[in-house]
Order: sequence, then C-alpha cells, then structure tokens
Amino acid sequence: MKITNNPPAAKPLASSGSARSGATGRQPAASGSGSASTDAATRLSQLEAQYAPSDFSAAKVSEISSAIAAGRYQVNAGAVADKLLASTAALSRKSSSN
Repeated sequence: MKITNNPPAAKPLASSGSARSGATGRQPAASGSGSASTDAATRLSQLEAQYAPSDFSAAKVSEISSAIAAGRYQVNAGAVADKLLASTAALSRKSSSN
C-alpha cells in the first residue's frame, strides 16, 4: 500500500444541488421511477449519517505519512499486541454467543 500526501479526489454524490440538504440533485422521471429516486435518496441519507461523524484528521494522516517517509515513525508493538488480543477476545465472545 502506497501512502501519498495527496488524497484521492472524492466523487460527487449528486450531479447538482446540495446532497447535504437531502436533495439528490435529480428530478425523478415521469415514468414511474420515483420509487428508485426515493430509495436512492434514502440510501444517501443513511450513508451520510453513517459516515458523517468521523475521527478522521487529514492533518494527522499527513503527519504520520511524513514520519513514515522520513523513517521517524515508531510502532508501539506492545499497544498493537494489546489491541489485537482485545479484538480477538471480543470476536471470540461474539462468535460464542451466536
């Protein structure tokens, strides 16, 4: 995996209008495709709600990427191992409860 300083360009979700305000930017066709437009608008709203609250920090990603490129980034192996064990234990509990 290659890490660069330039994030990929985001593709627009709608051709016009504001996707954040709930508008899809498209008018439904007159021949009964209103349901498809409604489904798409509903799905878009669900995705926005799911991905809107984010802990993503472009500045932090850039800082870490620069540190990796310069050879200054150090991995805390103990922290990685602890989180891996915790994740494995959680998955084990989850699969045994099903």
